[in-house]
Amino acid sequence: MNATKPTEVLTTSSTVLLKNLEELTSSGTWELNFRDNTLHWSEGVFLMLGYEPNEFEVTFEKGVSVLHPDDRDRALAHMNEVLSQNIEYSIRKRLIKKDGAIIHVVSKANLERDEQGNPVYMIGIFQDVTEFIKTKKKLKKSKIVTEILIENIDGIFWEADAQTFQFTYVSPQVEKITGYSREEWMGSPRFWSDHIHPEDRDFAVNFCHLESKALKDHKFDYRFLKKDGTYIWLNDRVKVLHENGVPFKLAGLMVDITHEKELSTALNDELRLKQNFIQTLPSVFYLFDQSGKFLIWNSLLQSISGFSEKEIQHMHPLDFFQGSERDLVKQHIQKVLEQGHTELETALTSKAGKTIPFIFTASRINYQGKICVFGTGLDISEITTNRSLLSQSIERFEFLAKATNDAIWDFDVANNSLFWADGFQSLFGYDLAQIQPSLDLLISLIHPEDRERIVAIIEDYFNPKCEQNKWLEEYRFKKADGTYSYVIDKALFIRDRKGQVTRIVGSMQDISPRKEYEKSLQKLNEELEAKVKALAISNLELEQFAFVASHDLQEPLRMISSFMGLLKRKYGSQLDEKADQYIQFAIGGAKRMQRIILELLELSRVGRNETDLEIVNTHEFVNDIIEGLALKNRKGNFIFEGLPEIKTNKALLQHIFLNLISNAVKYAKKDIPLEVKISAEELKDHWKFSVQDNGIGIEEEYFDKIFVIFQRIQRDIEYDGTGIGLSIVKKAVEKLEGEIWVESELDKGSTFFFTVKKIA
Repeated sequence: MNATKPTEVLTTSSTVLLKNLEELTSSGTWELNFRDNTLHWSEGVFLMLGYEPNEFEVTFEKGVSVLHPDDRDRALAHMNEVLSQNIEYSIRKRLIKKDGAIIHVVSKANLERDEQGNPVYMIGIFQDVTEFIKTKKKLKKSKIVTEILIENIDGIFWEADAQTFQFTYVSPQVEKITGYSREEWMGSPRFWSDHIHPEDRDFAVNFCHLESKALKDHKFDYRFLKKDGTYIWLNDRVKVLHENGVPFKLAGLMVDITHEKELSTALNDELRLKQNFIQTLPSVFYLFDQSGKFLIWNSLLQSISGFSEKEIQHMHPLDFFQGSERDLVKQHIQKVLEQGHTELETALTSKAGKTIPFIFTASRINYQGKICVFGTGLDISEITTNRSLLSQSIERFEFLAKATNDAIWDFDVANNSLFWADGFQSLFGYDLAQIQPSLDLLISLIHPEDRERIVAIIEDYFNPKCEQNKWLEEYRFKKADGTYSYVIDKALFIRDRKGQVTRIVGSMQDISPRKEYEKSLQKLNEELEAKVKALAISNLELEQFAFVASHDLQEPLRMISSFMGLLKRKYGSQLDEKADQYIQFAIGGAKRMQRIILELLELSRVGRNETDLEIVNTHEFVNDIIEGLALKNRKGNFIFEGLPEIKTNKALLQHIFLNLISNAVKYAKKDIPLEVKISAEELKDHWKFSVQDNGIGIEEEYFDKIFVIFQRIQRDIEYDGTGIGLSIVKKAVEKLEGEIWVESELDKGSTFFFTVKKIA
């Protein structure tokens, strides 16, 4: 095996480096030998001109022939100047490719001379700047920037081992861009990775390693630490060189894109700001082109219309409208395209079919080279509703002003203007077409005896410190015929934040008939009061008569009962069974009549001379009643629940509980134990009591009748009673300013409810 000479290795390495450099930079080298007048092109020059490498023999004449005819004289003249004046060779010229296409190149060269100063050879480079020229024309860059871009390659060329990432070559621009020398870069195997920003390091190294392993050319961005301690953004474009599927070398170009990154960040921030602004607008935002395709819209359009983002992408603006509204919108779109701006109030129809009133504004703009329509839409549902309510309110006010018997007025303080409604004509006879109302006129029409009082009150209300806003006064008001009417004037004083009165709205009502009525009513009240006194005397006499009559009626009944008893004892053995039965009927009837008289007497006494109020513990009070009736010894159960301590008339309360508890016991079932529950509930102004039993119950048709005197239900025939007890209860409850009612279900029991007014 022959060993490779160091010179050969170096030559091979330089050739590969040159080839990679030419491929990355679209360049080629040339060499002109003045001694033997020969010209040599690198492969890059052949490829740049569209030829295969070494497709033909290069001569000086061939080199001149590929020059654009318009540039040949200038190029030869520049060459002569370089040879004669010892200046730098640097020229931009046009070359003709094999296919006839023209390319722009920048050519630079170094001239070598012998000891006598004669030119020996010139080594130069062609740099294809055609794309830069095209870019210059398209973007209209300034001349200075374009020349710098054409004449200077702003980047770092480099080569590195594909396995270790150790750099084997970096171009001189590295010091200008990063501040580090070429020696510093290649002096440490981990120099590149150690200077990548910690947040970007793992990504950059791993990405480059994985892409290289996959034999993929790639590019990526990362932050790199400069020698001055600041970071720059580098865009690294990497070409992977490999043999037999194994990468062995990486060649790349690092470009400082810090400025572009800053611009991109600023642009993205601005875009986010604009997007956030658009999305947070209180109005619908839209942008569509001439064909009706939506380009931009905010989420509010989606939420209001009910259509999704995907649906709106395929919708036309007219799809949001129906019927005549659709035709109207179509006309306005055409109008904005022709005239540049329009405004329209219409109704948008949602996906669910709901119509929503909107005000749309639209303008024509040029966006991304297209004529487009952009604008906003404001949901005016609330405005429309308020507008309708305001219209109804105004209409209602006008009808009210015409229909009411009041004379409505409205005083605008700031403008010192007074409005009189039709009532001033219908009530007081003023011709509103001929008269100009004012506050001074209104005050002058007040009766002289009332005027000073009313003016003083109005002045008090105009004081900003006055906390009263509602005004109501009676006075006499002069009519058009010179007579006076009694009026009630009601007004609302409207103030600003400082308390100043800005407006007064009022209504004046003619109460002259009422005043006449009050006079007659006063006379009637005086007469009625006299009759009430007479009636009170009559009632007192009637009560006294009822008491005396009931007392005197009991004596004959006792005599009947006594004599019937004597008759039975003396002649009982001589009387047959029928006569004995008649005697029993007479005695029973007399006793029943006596009970009726006693209960009637009790009924007449209820509420009479029973005005004393006292604190009553109802729990103990009811318990005493039950013990007094000797009911606790009977088979049964009495339950108390929440019975309070109240202030009331104790005698009336006793009438109520005594009768209700007695009835619960009287109408108990014979086959089950008696259970009576007595409870109370506090209401706002009353105490609500209930007496619940498990007795025979009452049919619903008798719920009201049982409280009427002498009214007994059919089933009562089986039970002893007069039909007066619940009448006594009802009268006592009413005396306590309450109500009584019953809820019952036949054969399940009854609950009597009654209320007693609270007394402080």
